[in-house]
Amino acid sequence: MLRKHLLFNLVALVIPLLISGCFSVSDQEQLLSSSGIIRTDNPDCLGTTLLPETPETLDKQGFTLVSWNIYKENKAGWQQDLLALSNTSNFILLQEAYLTEELNQLLKTSGQQWDMISAFQYRGIHAGVMTIADIPSLARCAERSTEPLAFLPKSSLITYYPVKNHRYNLLVANIHAINFTVGIEEFTQQLKQIKAVLAHHKGPIVFGGDFNTWSDRREIALDELIGTEELGLLKVEFVSKEAVLVWGHRLDHIFFRGLKIIKAEIIPVESSDHYPLKVQFEFVYETEVTNNQE
Repeated sequence: MLRKHLLFNLVALVIPLLISGCFSVSDQEQLLSSSGIIRTDNPDCLGTTLLPETPETLDKQGFTLVSWNIYKENKAGWQQDLLALSNTSNFILLQEAYLTEELNQLLKTSGQQWDMISAFQYRGIHAGVMTIADIPSLARCAERSTEPLAFLPKSSLITYYPVKNHRYNLLVANIHAINFTVGIEEFTQQLKQIKAVLAHHKGPIVFGGDFNTWSDRREIALDELIGTEELGLLKVEFVSKEAVLVWGHRLDHIFFRGLKIIKAEIIPVESSDHYPLKVQFEFVYETEVTNNQE
């Protein structure tokens, strides 16, 4: 009963904002990047098998990745926390990122590359998921799924990165999952779209983000769709008691394949209602993972 009450309150809040013009949603997916170019020719996520060569590659030993819902940059201290994470990580997967002047300036200071899918604009500011990396991505594609009750899209972003002396590229998937639904049909459909892309890829994968798994049904659906032998993905198990829980469930997760965990930790912060998840990975060359399409 409490959940339904919260859902109806959210709808009552969002609809006036939509009518007022604070939010706007483009008819086409808009891919943004550190190059400053906004692309609307979003490629098919299943058609990114032929990728260009690049002189910049990931270190063959491994990398450190952070996944963090930055809470629309609404809380004080997010700049300091994000910069600290940037200084110690090769990848940062942000959810609820707003491409404000403050975030733009911070990204220039860090010197890292980034890609973003604009789920919508709020007062002219692009909002969505963003993947930050030490090197530019080889290719990127995105998916949007509209919240059935809040009427605003949630988004996911797929980016590919070359690995030194590795046969396959690293696929990094970043998601902000559909949240406000009565059932789980829309939630599972969004996951199925991502699953199709992951099943198409040969080689290492990291899939992280805010999955909004605040119920038993959602968590079971996530594990049944993504944490399966079919994809060969494993879930990072964080032993820290610092996790943020909603109705007893964790919202944020990281899945991986073709990698070995060196260290996994949850970092308590006061600058968001989510804590960053940080994982140090090492590439597994001896048992390179392929799917059944090879």
